[in-house]
Amino acid sequence: MKQETKSAVPLWYWVIAAVALLWNLLGCAFFGMELFAQEALMESMTEDQKAWARSMPVWIYFVYGLAVTTGVAGSVGLLMRNGWTTWMFAICFVAVIVQMVYTMIIGGGLQVMGPSGAVMPSLVIVIAGLLLWFSWFARSRSWIGENNPAAERK
Repeated sequence: MKQETKSAVPLWYWVIAAVALLWNLLGCAFFGMELFAQEALMESMTEDQKAWARSMPVWIYFVYGLAVTTGVAGSVGLLMRNGWTTWMFAICFVAVIVQMVYTMIIGGGLQVMGPSGAVMPSLVIVIAGLLLWFSWFARSRSWIGENNPAAERK
């Protein structure tokens, strides 16, 4: 009889995976509000800020949606210990970079929102990058991917 060995996945891995899922679900909630309650979100904005927000092209919402859905998928992949997790976080990271560079630099967000407007976009970029790095790290430890015991049992 084949003896199953448990992979030594530390508790902090599961904590990071759960926090990543909550973070990305929060991103989905903001995406939904941006799509369906944009006017309510803009109540406290100046007229210039409102005009900037309304000037965003439709394709940027596709990129935003891609970023949050692949972020959630990557987080679920961490919890399921699947090999495609790194790909999801890679797509998410690229989508976040495209979205933030366009909205804040090309679209003029920094001029309209001011330097404090760069705080959240910068945080989103950093967290997306850290989640991508973490998935690479987890893969190198065989916590996710084809070589982990959870994947072998399927």
